[in-house]
Amino acid sequence: MDPHKVAAVLKEYEVYIYRIAHYLLQKESSAIAAAENTLLELAQTPFFLTGCEAERKRRAKMTAIKHALSLAKHTAGRK
Repeated sequence: MDPHKVAAVLKEYEVYIYRIAHYLLQKESSAIAAAENTLLELAQTPFFLTGCEAERKRRAKMTAIKHALSLAKHTAGRK
């Protein structure tokens, strides 16, 4: 897929993903990191880029939650 199209699809979900991560993590820097990891994973998921809008939103939400919880677990283990 054309890189510009990939960027356009991901841009549609950027704020949505950040909001989910921020809600779960309650810390801006952690939410940004989780959102970046989510967007990177989604960019490499062909079905995300070609799926319907409802499926993309569902997958974006699930992936954002996965990365936010993973980051929370990782940072909690450091304390």
